[in-house]
Amino acid sequence: MHIAEKFERLLDAYRHPDGRRWSGAELAKATDGVVHRSYVTNLLKGRIESPGYDKMGAIAAAMDFPPALWFEEDLAGGSNAGPDGDLVAALRDDLVRAITRESSRLPGRDKEMVLGIVRQFGEAGTPRAGR
Repeated sequence: MHIAEKFERLLDAYRHPDGRRWSGAELAKATDGVVHRSYVTNLLKGRIESPGYDKMGAIAAAMDFPPALWFEEDLAGGSNAGPDGDLVAALRDDLVRAITRESSRLPGRDKEMVLGIVRQFGEAGTPRAGR
């Protein structure tokens, strides 16, 4: 998979905290200038074949994904192979991203309670609206 395609998939899966895709300007700011806006544009257009590890690491840290995802062969596609493939696929859903974002702000004990509730829904086989 070409690096531009992989970056597109990462941008789709790991959204800005407000749910939008990251812009080049936002990534430049979030990486403290390690990655410039024009670099993001060139990366997306396939003009950069092999980004440096420092830039890949800065983008991963800013977008909050494991840097190893840069090296996954089937990132967020097909079989969703890799350690976080199912997570990447789940994060394509706007509602899942919203739930994740909101629950990430909770204290540890409250997160455990939310997880317990979600697991109870799954075990009960509760019908889900819209599916």
